[in-house]
Amino acid sequence: MSAPTTGPASTGEPRLAAAASWAVLSASFGLSAATWIAMARLAGFSAKLHLPILDVAADLAWLMPVAVDGYVVVALVLWMAPVPAKVAEFARVNTYAAAGIGVAAQSAFHALTVWSEQPAADRNVWQPVLAAVVGALPPAVAGLAVHMRALIRRESRPTTPTANSASVLSAAPVPVPVPSVEPTRPADPTPAVDPEPVALVPVEPTRPAPVAPVPSTAFIRRNGTPLTREVTR
Repeated sequence: MSAPTTGPASTGEPRLAAAASWAVLSASFGLSAATWIAMARLAGFSAKLHLPILDVAADLAWLMPVAVDGYVVVALVLWMAPVPAKVAEFARVNTYAAAGIGVAAQSAFHALTVWSEQPAADRNVWQPVLAAVVGALPPAVAGLAVHMRALIRRESRPTTPTANSASVLSAAPVPVPVPSVEPTRPADPTPAVDPEPVALVPVEPTRPAPVAPVPSTAFIRRNGTPLTREVTR
């Protein structure tokens, strides 16, 4: 038995599964769009857009599936894309809400349509219930098919680091020199005070006292004779 043929190397999806998923997606969106157009006309969206150049009147009811199913696709793709966490969370909530509203609305529309077409005297409950289940399949399958395609794309993205990041991680750290800081001595908290100036008092020089004359009679010679004249020191 031969191995199944795979799709592009970027996804690794088998070609048969890829073709089948796109076929299911197209069919489910087509059936869902038909129901949305019928509901839009029932709700009063019966206006027509006249194009004077082409002389064509376009029915605006077909915009309903674009608005509803298209929003489901946008929200789901953003949820699966590499976006910030807050954006992904908001897209996830909107995907569930829009898909749930679409499934509930189309299921109720088909159930009420079958119920109203039955005769009032002979109505069967199982027919509206079956119509509700079958009517919910196209929008549910459309949402699941889009989810599957988004998961394939997200899980197939390479997770290996790039060359630049690998080179940055493998580079050895470069040591950074740290300058040495010498400890500084704390400053003396006591401020220096200049000594008070000392007043110098001038001192008068001392003069020798006068010598009084000594009489000659106060001195005698060695031989005992007195001196005849005064001597002074």
